[in-house]
Amino acid sequence: MTASTDLDLINADLMTAGVPNAFGRDAQRGDTLTGEIVAVERRHRRDSTGQPLYWVDRKPSPIETGQPVIDNVLIVQTDTRDHEDDDGQRSLRLDRDVKKALSEAIRAAGEKGIAIGGRIEGFMLAGHAQGGGRIYDGGTYTPPTA
Repeated sequence: MTASTDLDLINADLMTAGVPNAFGRDAQRGDTLTGEIVAVERRHRRDSTGQPLYWVDRKPSPIETGQPVIDNVLIVQTDTRDHEDDDGQRSLRLDRDVKKALSEAIRAAGEKGIAIGGRIEGFMLAGHAQGGGRIYDGGTYTPPTA
């Protein structure tokens, strides 16, 4: 698959509910993500009501006094289809737990980072950490072929 353009992503967002989160609140232990990285995004994080979040006293807050909370997100094309209009794209927000697992997979592949067209295989929610957070298994990362 070719890389999505910004216009493709904007049109997809306009015409659908957006790219579903691969590991949202309903994610269960053992859920996996496999697919090709087709785009990357930087998003202003929002709370559950849709309000943008800002850093206030080193915590995300809807009070607009700090710097915006920005998330790095990978858009992955999968074979998963949850309904008729599902195009199979899933977002993977690079929070600290995801970054740790994905970085290990990237290093194991001998790479210095991800690339559009790279493939993530078997990235999995392995469980929940004591004290909060999640534990992921980074699976494997395969860089795109030249």
